[in-house]
Amino acid sequence: MGAKLFDRHRHGMEVTPAARGVLVQAESMMSNATAIERHLAGLDREMAGVVRIAATEGVAAQWLVPRLGLLRRSHPDIVVQVIAGDQVLDLATRQADLAIRFFRPTSNQLVAARVGQFNMSILAAPSYIEQYGLPQKLDDLREHHIVDHTVLHSLPSMKSWTEVVERSPSVVLRTNSSYAAMEAVSVGYGISVFPDYVTKMTNLLAAPIDLKIVRDIWLVSHEETNKGARIRTVIDYVRDQFRQDEREWFSVPANRASLVAA
Repeated sequence: MGAKLFDRHRHGMEVTPAARGVLVQAESMMSNATAIERHLAGLDREMAGVVRIAATEGVAAQWLVPRLGLLRRSHPDIVVQVIAGDQVLDLATRQADLAIRFFRPTSNQLVAARVGQFNMSILAAPSYIEQYGLPQKLDDLREHHIVDHTVLHSLPSMKSWTEVVERSPSVVLRTNSSYAAMEAVSVGYGISVFPDYVTKMTNLLAAPIDLKIVRDIWLVSHEETNKGARIRTVIDYVRDQFRQDEREWFSVPANRASLVAA
């Protein structure tokens, strides 16, 4: 319509008054468009197309992807798109169709099913243990090299580990990537905290130190889109995989879980 929405400057772009004036209407248009898309996705009976799953790096690469083979053979026309990372994607705008999260969502439009629990453990590689030993108690951690996965400090449940990192005189690496943190620990760079199911995927060994951190695993979808045929099929499949692995992978001793809850 000939209206200029952005002014280009040497160091970037700036929104014009014209753009600011239509921002509310533009946001309303986008909201209505995504609502229509969610509604139609919920009515979709097609067993072909893309289904997006959001998960953390470790769960995506080490647990989820290796278990998608049977789904692929049963429904070859469904293309699963795995979006790995710690960012929380918006299911209402269909950034993902379902998500594996370590916290329960608060939105009333999101449907959440708890599919497991895990304990956070301090892990070390055999090569590190051979050189520095395996810490046996909390005070020993001051004498060890720490790999800091910085994203964890934003979680209230991780307070006991945050205090360990803050007191440590030897933080040897900081990263916002869980995959990078795991690689660093795997090559003996230092020790760090991970879900205890990581020991089933790697050769890392757990220190006998209880940080009293137990976290839930939630399978989350949107109440409108999860009625679509292929999305529902993938949700049910992933939930069944969790059910099969819950006892071995995603559970903690009842006494430990109740102690943490108390």
